[in-house]
Amino acid sequence: MPPSRTTAHRPPRTVRSRTTVRGTAVAVAVLAAVMIPGARAADAEQRVDVQLAYTCDLLSPKERVSLRITATFPEDAEADRAIRAEEVTTTVTLPDAARSRLAERGAVEVSGTTRLTVAVAQRQHTAEALWSGTAAQAVTVPASGDLTLAATGAVPLVKAGDIGELTFTAGALAFGLSARTADGGPAEPAAVPLTCVPAPGQEALLATVPVTGTEGSASPVPTPTPMPSTDPGRQRDRAPGLDVAPTPPSGTATADVPPCVGDTVNPFAMVAYLTGYSNVAKLKGASEVPVSCTRLIDVSKKIVPKPDGLHLLQRATGELDHLGRPQMPPAPATFLAYGFMPTTATMELTQLAPMTIDSDILLAKSSGLTLIRVPLVLRLRDVRVNGVPLDVGPNCRTTGPLYSKDPDPAQDTRDHMVLTGVLKGPGNGYQLVTGGVLTATMTIPPFSGCGVDEDLDALFTSAISGPGNYLKQVQAAPCASGNPRPDARYCTADHQPVKVPKPER
Repeated sequence: MPPSRTTAHRPPRTVRSRTTVRGTAVAVAVLAAVMIPGARAADAEQRVDVQLAYTCDLLSPKERVSLRITATFPEDAEADRAIRAEEVTTTVTLPDAARSRLAERGAVEVSGTTRLTVAVAQRQHTAEALWSGTAAQAVTVPASGDLTLAATGAVPLVKAGDIGELTFTAGALAFGLSARTADGGPAEPAAVPLTCVPAPGQEALLATVPVTGTEGSASPVPTPTPMPSTDPGRQRDRAPGLDVAPTPPSGTATADVPPCVGDTVNPFAMVAYLTGYSNVAKLKGASEVPVSCTRLIDVSKKIVPKPDGLHLLQRATGELDHLGRPQMPPAPATFLAYGFMPTTATMELTQLAPMTIDSDILLAKSSGLTLIRVPLVLRLRDVRVNGVPLDVGPNCRTTGPLYSKDPDPAQDTRDHMVLTGVLKGPGNGYQLVTGGVLTATMTIPPFSGCGVDEDLDALFTSAISGPGNYLKQVQAAPCASGNPRPDARYCTADHQPVKVPKPER
């Protein structure tokens, strides 16, 4: 089905030639959307209104649903300048058969969230952008006919590194449907995750944007070796040519606060912001850890009697989320290497496996301890010494995770860092559901893979690696994103945290 377009200031045009999107897409960029220079509104626009058929796994065998995508794209763009689609709405229409099954389960009202994968391509370069949407209001389940939900939300910025046609093509759709009964309670099941793919034999091109400028004007960025991943489907690497970075949705994100959209399908899901300072002992300096997003799942709670009273034992898991990657945002660091050599670098902390959060709270005194275990690898890039670039290559990182001495001897495996949160009394200290201060002392392992023309491993190992490094983080109160009706004190309309912490030294 060909997409229809209208243009604000020029006649409509259809572009037939475009780059084929490869199966493996490049990863999202490391820059937050509002930090990409040169984002601009185009002088002329393309109005896009595309209707596509999707095949979804619903409550029973696969069925067809309809997806309508409306948006405004710029008519053209310049190389190395960020652009984005505006006024984006994704409207999902479920067939009468799906509506009927919801009604049979007592559902009278539904809401939903969408995550549309959009393939972005230019020449041999490809990338994937996630367009997240949330239905602003719940929709009444009709007595008969189709059920339609319209969602709006976060849309990424895209920056092409060279001239040539930039294409946007609709891909897979993840659709989370939440249903409630007449008494306001959740229907059974309360949350229905739908996985949808475009039906074959249709044109899924949304827009083509010509990119002008000087050919090869942008400096290529080398592709690093992929980091180990607990989710093979997520993209971890970065390649030259295209940068994709989520636009901060309204109500939450600013230049210093990245998008942080929570899981709306799992009823035990939460999402929270954290920030802080890290001290590297050998560098005798502190670096601010930018505001980061953490996606959490409350796994279990149980009350256990102990000699001093009843204890609440809570277990949760979590993953960092920066532009779709399990990492903290890249942090600039300035220090005196060896005490006299002015050095700047960008540091990235990437998570290798799920973090675990274990809390033990004495209920009578509202006191206790929380231990967060997380494996993080440190990578260095963009290194300058006395203002002169030092080419460390794409793979300059620690040989293993940063690690702390674990208070549990059985878990003292030197492959993870341990952050500790202390609750001293009601409202005094750290709890997962309220936030607070977390601290850790860790060892930085030796470096490997540093240097292109020469081996710089020993240089960075002697300058940075070793014990006694300190991290102090502050977690804000989380948003219970899995709640179909999230608390406005803690969640935005699109299920992002309202509370943003300030770093403490």
